[in-house]
Amino acid sequence: MHKIDLKDKKILYQLDLNCRQSFQKIGKKVRLSKESVFYRIKKLEEQGIIESYSTLLDIGKLGYTSFRIFLKFQNTTSSKEEEIINYLKKEKIVGWFVTIEGNWNVNLWLMSKNVEDFDSFWIKFKEKYINYIAKQKLAVFTNITYFSKSYLINKFNKDKCRFVSPPKQGKIDKINLEILKLLASNARLPTVDIAQKLKISAKTVAHRIKDLEKKKIIVGFKPLLNLNKLGYSYYKAHFKLHNLTKEKEKEVRYFIFQQPNIVYDNIAIGGSDLEIDIQIENKEKLRELIKEIKDKFSLIIQDSEILHYLKEYKYVTFPV
Repeated sequence: MHKIDLKDKKILYQLDLNCRQSFQKIGKKVRLSKESVFYRIKKLEEQGIIESYSTLLDIGKLGYTSFRIFLKFQNTTSSKEEEIINYLKKEKIVGWFVTIEGNWNVNLWLMSKNVEDFDSFWIKFKEKYINYIAKQKLAVFTNITYFSKSYLINKFNKDKCRFVSPPKQGKIDKINLEILKLLASNARLPTVDIAQKLKISAKTVAHRIKDLEKKKIIVGFKPLLNLNKLGYSYYKAHFKLHNLTKEKEKEVRYFIFQQPNIVYDNIAIGGSDLEIDIQIENKEKLRELIKEIKDKFSLIIQDSEILHYLKEYKYVTFPV
């Protein structure tokens, strides 16, 4: 764990709201000079607290379906598990995955334009590693809502964005597609650098990015943070519900939105009735939050499961 001060946390929160903000803009918001902001961000990168910068895309608007797979290993050594992890990191269809402590070992988020592409990936993976997979569970995401990391500043100041929706076959031209590919794995890539790579003007690039944001294809620019180095742990909570009404569901969703430590609200066909991602300081505070949820909604919660996410290995929202 690295000790960082409140100014660093405020900078991280501003990056989480929009990591394409200039050093000068961030400086005005956190009351520091742009030089100081630049120095602090570079230090956070060198310490490995900031691992990368990702662009959140609503890939449903680009015609992609989002799949989720949980995997449980068997007969594996640490080197074999590392081999599987490295294999998955290289697969373009895999946008995000994390290792888990609990009933599963890996959680994968995959993006595919059709069932054939997904099936091709899955067949190839099983041919290579079927003897090391004890069980798997497949679901299809229909919605993922991301909430800003307001726990960093100990305030309820949440911003939210939806970056997975049901697939729609929208039109996107070649230049916009190339811009998305470049931004997907480096959200802070300067406009001038994008322009040089695509041999168009920086003004054209800036205009196209704004248009992609207006159409809500680009819905955010976020840093991937090493939570362990910040002193936080990552958990996923699944709840099985019953006797659920529309009014009660609305109440649950609003409660989730109000909690600073809840960063994702997921809806998946084949998943649990309620799925939330929690980033929090320790197990004691996690237990307090889960207890509050269960006490408040005891009439509709039938069962629950908690997974401890150990490490995020990849985080891109476009197949690159």
